[in-house]
Amino acid sequence: MPSFNDQDDTGALERARARLYAPNAAVQDPHTHLAAPGERELPHAWKDSLPDTPISRGKRHVRFAGIFFAAAFVFFIISLAIAGYFFYFGGNSVSIDKISIGIQGPTTIAAGDTVPLSLLIENKNSVPIKNATIEIDFPDGSRSATNVLTPYPRYTENLGTLASGATIARSVKAVVFGAAGQTLSLPISFSYSIAGSNAIFVKKSSYTLTVSSTPLSLSVDTLAETVSGKPLTLTLTVRSNTTVPLDNVVLSSALPFGFSVASSSLPFSNSSFLLGTLLPGVSKTITISGVLSGQDGEQRVFQFSVGTAKTPSDQTPSVTYMTQDATVAIAAPFIDTTIALNGNVAPGAVVNPGTMQSVTVSYANTLATNVTNATITITLSGSAVDYGSIQTSNGFYNSATHSIVFSQDTDPALASLAPGASGIGAFTFSTLPAGIPAPTIFFTISESGTRIGQTNVPEQVSASLTESVKVTTAVLLSNSALHVSGPFTNSGPIPPRANQATTYTIVWTAQNQGSAVAGGSASATLPSYVSYTDKTSGTGSFSYDPGSRTVTWNLGDMAQNSSAQGAFQVSLTPSTSQKSSAPALTGGLSFSGYDRFAGVQISATAGPATTATTGDPGYVSTDANVQ
Repeated sequence: MPSFNDQDDTGALERARARLYAPNAAVQDPHTHLAAPGERELPHAWKDSLPDTPISRGKRHVRFAGIFFAAAFVFFIISLAIAGYFFYFGGNSVSIDKISIGIQGPTTIAAGDTVPLSLLIENKNSVPIKNATIEIDFPDGSRSATNVLTPYPRYTENLGTLASGATIARSVKAVVFGAAGQTLSLPISFSYSIAGSNAIFVKKSSYTLTVSSTPLSLSVDTLAETVSGKPLTLTLTVRSNTTVPLDNVVLSSALPFGFSVASSSLPFSNSSFLLGTLLPGVSKTITISGVLSGQDGEQRVFQFSVGTAKTPSDQTPSVTYMTQDATVAIAAPFIDTTIALNGNVAPGAVVNPGTMQSVTVSYANTLATNVTNATITITLSGSAVDYGSIQTSNGFYNSATHSIVFSQDTDPALASLAPGASGIGAFTFSTLPAGIPAPTIFFTISESGTRIGQTNVPEQVSASLTESVKVTTAVLLSNSALHVSGPFTNSGPIPPRANQATTYTIVWTAQNQGSAVAGGSASATLPSYVSYTDKTSGTGSFSYDPGSRTVTWNLGDMAQNSSAQGAFQVSLTPSTSQKSSAPALTGGLSFSGYDRFAGVQISATAGPATTATTGDPGYVSTDANVQ
């Protein structure tokens, strides 16, 4: 076995292992032992409790990535705050919130009114804005305020460049239409750009209007009850309530089942009538006649709507202003009656106040069997009837019930009315003078009797029908002349002298004694020897047409029981042929207007005004004659 001193090439690792595993190798450990000699050894099994040895924890190390992330987050928050500050408060930033658009105008209008809007636009940005454009969209059917025949769907204006802090004002007018109670929204758009950018900024707003009244009114007149198979007439009246013309006015209808149209006063196409253009205050009346069929006790509803179409060729309403229904009950009468007022059998008749009315009632048995004990009763009611004036020649007037009765007591033929047999009853009455609110007359016609059926069993039958008549208002006119008194200072000799000018004040007075009147107007012509001086005073306005020598007084609307007075000046230069006479200063005065309650045009007249100035203090009759 070679000696360790001998030369060998054994490595250090091998020599260390040899020492470790040598049988008598001594333990050489320069390090401190885990347990000193003599100390107890570690147990070979777990005890009931753990050794009370503190656990040493190492120090917590903060990673570099976490520090970097926190710093980056703080930097982002600071950058965002700085950017927001400059965007809203500083630098050359632009915001639509810094554009102020103020709009002022009415919030409630009548359809067809001219709506004035005042716009105030302010640029609160710190930089100028360019190509600023304002747009306002108006509702369908709007018209130009300068030309009501021109549609005006949109107002657009390019305002150019608005400097920082600049304010610009604009005034916009349009004629706006809508249905009564409708709320209209006018969208407003304001767009602009800034220097150095292609971006377009848009700010939107709106303005709200409420329509208080409808531009078109519609009324339907027809019987409340009719007989199956009997002709039925409906009278429709469309009126323009606006101050401007309305184009493409269309009246559409929804006719009930069982009604067949026989005729109409206007062409009837696709259940509608094209009325065309309606001028302010003008009414159009359409009648539809046909036959309504149905069972006894059934009801039929007629529905009509009025509005405007987009084009004359398209009768579909684009805007509907008013809808009116009429309900007609179907009855099976055994006696057919017809009432005629002053010879007129058409429904919806209109009469004048304070006048005598003549009524005839014709009746006939429509059954194939006799009707015994037939009785026809007409009951009058309403505020416009003078009940003390009712008289009948072949009936009985019951003053307690205001009824005129035709029975076998007044006509023996009614004891047994044969099939097809007929008769006529008549009576008269007077309407009360004007001044009554809503003056109306109602005729309620009742028929009763005993019908003998095929089985020869008596059967009681009855039917009734009510018709209404409206009474118009009355307008009193006066046409007089003044010289000493009145609103003007007159000149010239009194009495007037031939070939010398004398001025007079013509005073016109209109007194409405009943229902409200719309569009009141009075006019008279001037003789060739009288000239118009263009001096006027009082209610309404005056105009003079030199061609026709007509003076027109426009009163407008007159309320119930109201009056109006107007005056104008004329100059008289009499001729020698007029000596010893009182020349006329005007022709006869005529008045026209629309009775809103009765739904008809009314008229009134007054005589000419002369040089007899009876209203002047100290007037004597000789002052009127030409010297």
